[in-house]
Amino acid sequence: MYQYKNNILSIPARLLYQDWSLMSYDTYKKKCDRKQLIRTQQGKGLGNEAFLSYADLPHEIKSVCLDKIGRPEETVVINLLEPFIIPDSKASAFFSNHRTPEGRPLAEPKQRQKSINCWILNAVQLVFEDRGMTGKMFGKRKTRIWQNISEAVNKLDTNKWNHTLPGAAKRLKEKYENYLKEGYGIFIHKGEGNQNTAKIRGEVADFILSHYALPIKLTIPMVLAKYNLRRLEQNWPELAESGLYHWLYEPEQERIWTLARHGKQAWQNKFQHTLSRDKSNWFPNVYWAIDGTKLDWIHFDHTTGHKMASKLRINVLFDVYSEKIIGWSLSETEDHTDHFKAIKMAVKQAECRPYLLTYDNQSGHKMTRMQEFYNDLVALKGGCHHAHRAGAKNNPAEQLFNRFQQQVITKFWFSDGQGIRVKKEDHQPNTDFITAHKHHLKSKEELSPAWEMAVNQWNSGKHPHFEESRDEMYQHPMSLREQLSLQEIMQHLWVTESQKPITYKKEGLTLWLSHTQYQYEVYDGDGNIDIEFRRKYVGKKFIVRYDPDAMDVYIQLCELNAHQEKVFVAFAEPKRKHIDIPVLMQADDKMSWARDYAVRDIEYKRDKTAFEALIARSGYSPSAFIESQELNIKFKGSMPKKQQQKVDAEEDEVLLRM
Repeated sequence: MYQYKNNILSIPARLLYQDWSLMSYDTYKKKCDRKQLIRTQQGKGLGNEAFLSYADLPHEIKSVCLDKIGRPEETVVINLLEPFIIPDSKASAFFSNHRTPEGRPLAEPKQRQKSINCWILNAVQLVFEDRGMTGKMFGKRKTRIWQNISEAVNKLDTNKWNHTLPGAAKRLKEKYENYLKEGYGIFIHKGEGNQNTAKIRGEVADFILSHYALPIKLTIPMVLAKYNLRRLEQNWPELAESGLYHWLYEPEQERIWTLARHGKQAWQNKFQHTLSRDKSNWFPNVYWAIDGTKLDWIHFDHTTGHKMASKLRINVLFDVYSEKIIGWSLSETEDHTDHFKAIKMAVKQAECRPYLLTYDNQSGHKMTRMQEFYNDLVALKGGCHHAHRAGAKNNPAEQLFNRFQQQVITKFWFSDGQGIRVKKEDHQPNTDFITAHKHHLKSKEELSPAWEMAVNQWNSGKHPHFEESRDEMYQHPMSLREQLSLQEIMQHLWVTESQKPITYKKEGLTLWLSHTQYQYEVYDGDGNIDIEFRRKYVGKKFIVRYDPDAMDVYIQLCELNAHQEKVFVAFAEPKRKHIDIPVLMQADDKMSWARDYAVRDIEYKRDKTAFEALIARSGYSPSAFIESQELNIKFKGSMPKKQQQKVDAEEDEVLLRM
């Protein structure tokens, strides 16, 4: 009797008003209209029968269902997507023919698993090609389509369809879109060739690096071909092109062959340390809820010729119990850095974790870096956080904001009310009055003390339901408390830059945050540029962790290890700037400039020495190669075939003897 309608467990509606006589038909219709009963299929049209969502039935009706028709777990799931899943022979052939860098095929279970991934995505594509079918199966609301597709995929019988597609709707959609662009290859691991790099060391490393460093600019396949001529004789391991590529483009190798292969200029462009100029002295220049909104205060905007503007936004974090504002941010933006500042202020004041944290659906809250931060922030035992549904009226921060605006913000003479669209005149600004006194308006900077005054006024004001102020309410004893130490605060108040890893380049690492550029460099314990760090990491990508409130102190540089765990590598500090106009330089300025400027020569000599030592060890030098090539030219390429093969085979021995 149970059936799945649109992938929702349902029962026939007639059971309630006809078969079991639990209610009249009129009562049934009224309950449907009031959303007390949820239809999963309308009964309109010939042959159609109305069905109701089992999960949304009242408890007493569920009990009757259990008595009359048994447990729903015994119902066979009918997945609407399954009939569209058709084996794709091309996908199966692709994974069957694929070989790893070592030449090995994929294991048969892996081949089938990856093929089934493609079959399921093909089924989704097939449904999308018919708009009518898409609406019938997954609904017509664009915001729900992928959620419904995800539910259908997750409910597939894994014994029959053993796939590895993402469970989350957002990630499944991304996988599908990438599949349409890149095809079957998206299910092949991008780092297959990395394991080859472990074999490249000692004589093998010297051979590969010295040949790739030759100024005739051999390609990687050419180097591999020369390597294979010697491999069996020297009992060297078999390598793949991908392995050579990954190893050669590690910074430690790349800086060596760049210098020898392309010359000093190319090396300077990629690896030479640079200085930054300081132009400043040339001439003058148990429930927290958070929400953000526009600050309804008019001010002078210097960027638009001293015109009146209202650009400031506020992010406010309330303690819902006491209604006290315990954290806030005042700026022209409302992004993740503003949320971070407000929460940081709240944590420092509270010194404990909230048990519930709620926020709106603004993208700054839902980005990965903030979600990770919220996971660490809430109580370890029973703590949780979530966003309020769009349009929901249960967000306490919005309700508190409305009263805060009415009782405090709008009482300042330079307030523009609660917006020009409000109907009540008491909530609209008196524009004539503001215009007449615009010469008294404050700048954005001058509004900061006024804002702090407004916060203090709200916090010291009487709580609407108690004979105490909000400040006094906030001092009530806590029945549950998870302490947050200063050390833990500093650990959890760092944000991870998760948009993409950032490359540490020859000039250091550049981080953009809220349209502001920050430049950092790694220094050693004595405050000098860390040359050893630069040798290993110029050209490497790092995951950056930072405190948006302390960007002028330092940031953390991290890497992912083999287990995809973040591993700390180094602290980077704001890059030192130098004055390069002699007349403006003090004695200390000259010493600092000279010390940093010397890095370029130190690194060049070190890398050049490393290359020369490589040649001495391996014997593969540009001059030796020229000598060998001249021998070929002498014979004008007309040596007997046998002799030519001998010369080619012994080319490296000739180079060694020279």
